[in-house]
Amino acid sequence: MLKNILAAAAVISFLCACSHTRTITTKDGSATVSVGDGKDGASSVHAVGKDGSTVDFNTGKPITDYPSDVPLYANAKSAMDVKSAEKHARMVMLQSPDAMDKISGFYKSELESKGWKIETTMNTEQMVMYKASKDNRDVVVQLAGDGKNKTTITQTVGDKN
Repeated sequence: MLKNILAAAAVISFLCACSHTRTITTKDGSATVSVGDGKDGASSVHAVGKDGSTVDFNTGKPITDYPSDVPLYANAKSAMDVKSAEKHARMVMLQSPDAMDKISGFYKSELESKGWKIETTMNTEQMVMYKASKDNRDVVVQLAGDGKNKTTITQTVGDKN
């Protein structure tokens, strides 16, 4: 299935240190893997399942075509961006030098101002999570701090089940 294609493509992309593009074909579909040359650290995988479903996985590239009503924290660098045509799902991972409290305040304010209804909030010393809904979509924002002013932001948005 598409997970198998992505797993194989991810392993190949991370094992290779040189710049190249390769297409991998399995019984479940195909994946095109582009591994960066190390200068910008960018790599990508475009997978197509035998049913025509697609998944795109990028690392080290700017986030594009992201839903305009879902906030992205400005002082953060993109670590990973995954798009799936199924349920219009999107997952991004960002890293910021800013404190988790500052980023948490930004997301709470921005989600509400963009019309999202925050349904669940969870706070611990090292993690904050918001689950919000709007129209037929859900978004989950998770912040994880390392205690040294480095925060990892993981956002998932997609159609409701």
